Amino acid sequence: MSLTIDLTQEPTYWLLKLAGDLDYGECAAFRVNIDRILKNSPPAAIVDLSNLEYLDSSGLGLLLSLSKEFGAQGGRLVLITNETVDNILSLTRLNGIFSTASSMDDALATVSEQPL
Repeated sequence: MSLTIDLTQEPTYWLLKLAGDLDYGECAAFRVNIDRILKNSPPAAIVDLSNLEYLDSSGLGLLLSLSKEFGAQGGRLVLITNETVDNILSLTRLNGIFSTASSMDDALATVSEQPL
């Protein structure tokens, strides 16, 4: 299934929603959106992966890159995950690297809890 990407800009956070398969063939489009977030440096970014059906190592690498670069700018990143993404993060032992949430409400609460 191809990847659909939707980027929404709110005053206190940006929301990047992904649905479908995030694999090597779709990474260029994902990278363009990551670069927009990094260039504009919103206070927080939420990446909604709850409708992702597949995630390979290249997609995971881009998420790591976003986490590292955005964190270095002082931004807060939260991933909304599903069981598939949770399993991948656990298998790769990256579940301790990312701040995750199970819903949009949880992600917004996580973003607002953290100091600027």
